[in-house]
Amino acid sequence: MNKKNTTIGLGTLVVLAVAILSILLGEDLTQFLPITGEPAGSSTANNSLPPEPAEWYDIYFTNPTCPPEEERTGGLDEIIANDILQAETRVDVAAFDLDAEPIVDALITLEERGIEVRVVTDEDNADLSSIRRLRRNGISVVEDKRRGLMHDKFVVIDGRFLWTGSMNLTTNGVYCNNNNIVRFDSPRLAANYTTEMDEMYNDRLFGPDSPDNTPNETLTIHGIQLENYFAPEKELAPVIARAVARAQDEILFMAFSFTDDQIGEAILGRADAGVSVRGVFETTGSDTEFSYYPIMQAARLSNLEVRTDGNPRIMHHKVIIIDRETVIFGSFNFTDSANRRNDENIVIVHDPVFTGFFVEEFETVWQEAQP
Repeated sequence: MNKKNTTIGLGTLVVLAVAILSILLGEDLTQFLPITGEPAGSSTANNSLPPEPAEWYDIYFTNPTCPPEEERTGGLDEIIANDILQAETRVDVAAFDLDAEPIVDALITLEERGIEVRVVTDEDNADLSSIRRLRRNGISVVEDKRRGLMHDKFVVIDGRFLWTGSMNLTTNGVYCNNNNIVRFDSPRLAANYTTEMDEMYNDRLFGPDSPDNTPNETLTIHGIQLENYFAPEKELAPVIARAVARAQDEILFMAFSFTDDQIGEAILGRADAGVSVRGVFETTGSDTEFSYYPIMQAARLSNLEVRTDGNPRIMHHKVIIIDRETVIFGSFNFTDSANRRNDENIVIVHDPVFTGFFVEEFETVWQEAQP
């Protein structure tokens, strides 16, 4: 999973050549080489982030069979917990909801080892027994203490490994609900989330008070372009609507909640232009007057088809797929509250291979959905 490519740079070859000449001539010619490296403790070295390895992401989707609680083993909660346990310096957790016991246990274990653990949660979920247990074991948990939601779901390990997606870190989120979560091995992407965590945990800045200072909003990893944004310091509905407006052939989406006019009208606009659109709505709330489910049904376009999901629990994805080449995912529901009040994040990946995994998940959810 964490393979690295080893390469020899031009500077290394020059040093080797000079060293060989030194041996042949009997003189130390290396003394004339310029010193270009930085000592390990220098500020330049600290500000330089290592490159991403060749295998820099793993994509996961839940299998929401919802077994009895005593039979809930072998899921993503255990995979994430095992990753957390590898931490050497610090783990940051921003979790709207957190009750997955393996993850809670892992965080407590790290605290006992002397590894720094920072946790942020939403005020509405701050009295959960799991949060109280973290606090009893010496872990400081910060609450947002406001009307809007701290709706992020991310984990940063050692400033390098990032877990983010739609999945709440709960037993139901793992075992009962349709969700996605991606593990990135990218110090540059992780730095964005560390910056967001610093704002919430250190500065107690949430919602509109949070500064728009993401260090790497756009980045390229092994030739693949990514975008990464945080709400509400940046309104994300216009970002998503602009991406949707560029669709040429097809739009696929899965939406736990979809009431935002900017995104909804952008999709309808592309459907009017002949772009094929298929979407799955979470059943709960899909029939309200503000939902785009009845609006899209009423459009009566042959190239626009929407369904309600077939999971008797929750279809919790927040995903838009554009032309099978770009995928948008994260914590961001397609609502005005997410756009203007809640702490949220999205990742946009422009790559057909990466996107293809989300297409497969869409087709699974689509087949289970109700026409």
